[in-house]
Amino acid sequence: MDFAQSYLGSLRALVGNRPLLAVGVRVLIEDQQGKFLIIRRSDSGDWGLPGGSMELGESLMDAIHREALEEANVTLRSVKPFGLSSDPAVERHTYPNGDVIQNVSLLAHGFIEHGEVASNDGEAFDFRFCSEEEIDAASFVKTEYPTFGHWRKFNETKEFQFV
Repeated sequence: MDFAQSYLGSLRALVGNRPLLAVGVRVLIEDQQGKFLIIRRSDSGDWGLPGGSMELGESLMDAIHREALEEANVTLRSVKPFGLSSDPAVERHTYPNGDVIQNVSLLAHGFIEHGEVASNDGEAFDFRFCSEEEIDAASFVKTEYPTFGHWRKFNETKEFQFV
């Protein structure tokens, strides 16, 4: 589905680029070496994580699996939610076209079950697996980079991260 057909796209057609609240997901996809899949976004050129807004009629878990398939061409196994991010200082994002959004994002972790990493929807044009230390925060989507710290904290405390 392209953006214009999505729930968020239909709202944008009505309200223009006014700030909107959106419920969505962000997923850390880990490989066997403990590295995470990052994707280079087609709209901004920044690196980021697979994720996006929930559609009408789907659950958050449905959205995690759909976004992994759309953006990275993979199906997931062992998906585990580890946090919820809603801090407006972090979750407010302005897209290159001027659209403004404030996300409420379920943070999840999983592993690839099937598929070769590639783009299915054109939202990403480059992919790589890397450790958190190898990531340049300045070239990463501002709203998405803190996800690594929340994952680290979850692993240290074993507590769901509500941020």
